[in-house]
Parts: sequence; structure tokens; C-alpha cells
Amino acid sequence: MDIGTVVTLVTAQGEIVGRLEAYDDHYITLSRPRISSDLAVIDESVAEVFFGSGISVTGEKCPESLSFSVSMVLAITATEKSFADKWAATAHDWMI
Repeated sequence: MDIGTVVTLVTAQGEIVGRLEAYDDHYITLSRPRISSDLAVIDESVAEVFFGSGISVTGEKCPESLSFSVSMVLAITATEKSFADKWAATAHDWMI
């Protein structure tokens, strides 16, 4: 995957979407990470219900970037275009 691609990390705690900023053998760093929300099944027309306002463990509402241990990531994949568009609207990242 190329740096700058909007990706989804699958973890035991849920799916985390963000722009791939860096990666190595130990960490994957995403810019503007957002955890996907279970509320997405309720109203697909509103982008804000697709994602929580950041990652709760940070204590920061909308972190600009966050590194994830590779050992905690079950899978990484490029995010499907329509879902990436919803992430962009929520994260205010318009370079899709």
C-alpha cells in the first residue's frame, strides 16, 4: 500500500480508518484516525454516524495522527471508495 492511501485497520476492538502516513516492522501510523461506528447501520445517509470522533484511548477527541502496533492489527486494506469518502467528510480530509 502506498503512503497517502486511505486504509482500514482491522483490530480486535474494531475497524479504524485513516490515511496511511508511515509503516515499518513495528508500527502503522494513520493520520486522522477514526474508529468505525456501530451506528452506521442506523442511518447511512449521514457521514458523521459512520465514525466515532477519534480513538477513545487517546483522550484526544480527533487526533491528527496515531501509531498502531503491528501486533495489534489483524488486517490492513485500502478502504472502499464510498466509505473513504464518508471518512473524508468526517475527518475533514478532502484529498481522496
